[in-house]
Amino acid sequence: MQVTLENVTHTYQPGSPFQATAIENVSLTINPGEFLALIGHTGSGKSTLAQHINGLLRPTTGRVLIDGKDIHEKGFDKREIRKNVGLVFQYPEHQLFEETVAKDVAFGPKNLGLSGEEIDERVKEALERVGLPYDQVAEKSPFELSGGQMRRVAIAGVLAMRPKLLVLDEPAAGLDPQSREDMLSLILGLHRQGTAVVMVSHSMDDVARFSTRAVVMEKGKVAMDGTPVEIFSHAEKLEKMGLDVPGICRLGILLRDHQLPFPENIFREQDALAAILSLWKGDRHAQ
Repeated sequence: MQVTLENVTHTYQPGSPFQATAIENVSLTINPGEFLALIGHTGSGKSTLAQHINGLLRPTTGRVLIDGKDIHEKGFDKREIRKNVGLVFQYPEHQLFEETVAKDVAFGPKNLGLSGEEIDERVKEALERVGLPYDQVAEKSPFELSGGQMRRVAIAGVLAMRPKLLVLDEPAAGLDPQSREDMLSLILGLHRQGTAVVMVSHSMDDVARFSTRAVVMEKGKVAMDGTPVEIFSHAEKLEKMGLDVPGICRLGILLRDHQLPFPENIFREQDALAAILSLWKGDRHAQ
């Protein structure tokens, strides 16, 4: 499944004194199997853009297409969007409302009109995919769980729709370090199982670790689009936009400033470790 935004502009409260354009003339294609990171400073339009991908917001101008079909055109079945594109808000646990975990995860599939047997199968599958054993949590109140577990339940509710694309807005926000790492590992696992991912993130280290492509937003427009290596090779440009670069990138700059031959365009920890070991082995051989 391919999602395409064509010249999308979104203006809040048009025609009023409070009119504000959040995104302007954005064109973007999300391909099957991608892990796309949306990055940019606060107010750059990332979250507004994310909400157009699954049709939650309607463009003021422009079009959003799924496999070439305009999702806002008359006659397009909106259930197709909900089935194929799952949106997970920041702090999704705030949207939990049912009395049991199983009922909360089942809410979306029920709205699709599926049979009870199919719904039960999807609930069990979704909970297992987020690492929550069905027999241990299904009949619990979601509000009895830890914050990290509640967020997993919320994501399971989206996964129960079996989306081909998962859009997540700062999915690790507010979690303690271990829960944060668990959440990111979960998302990476979903991607490896074939689900395309769009992740809004402020963490450049996470972008470098997980994404296959990054889009930088600035003042509502796409400022940069490329692989993490391509994006982070423009450290000065990013810093002028008010963005950080991965810690490994800063380490590389520091080492090179001290005349150490650390390669450029290394932004992932595993690549940095390999480079440092190579330098160390070279020094040992030289001795």
